[in-house]
Amino acid sequence: MSKIVQRLNVKLLAALEQIDEEAKQFEGYSHLSHSVQFDLFPSSLLVLCHFSNEQQFQAALASDVETKLQKHLHKLLLKKGIVLKDPKMNLKLKGSLEV
Repeated sequence: MSKIVQRLNVKLLAALEQIDEEAKQFEGYSHLSHSVQFDLFPSSLLVLCHFSNEQQFQAALASDVETKLQKHLHKLLLKKGIVLKDPKMNLKLKGSLEV
C-alpha cells in the first residue's frame, strides 16, 4: 500500500469505528463489514451493517436507520476530507442469511 492509500485507510477505519459504535444502539445490530478498492475510492466503498435476524432488520429499515447511518458516515468522512457523491450507495443494511 502506498502512503496515500495508508492514510486514506486510517481515516476510513476511524470513521467506520464510529459508525459501528453508533449502530450498536439499534436493536439487533450484529456487526459491520466493508469492502473498498482504493483505486476507485470513494465510489467503491461499500459498508454493510449486519443485523442478527430478519425481524430486527425489517424494523431497522422501517425506522430509517439506514438513512441515519448514511448521513453520519457522509459527515464523518467529509470531516476527514473524503467526499461521498451518493452516500446511499456506500452504506446498506443487511439482514441475516437465515430463512
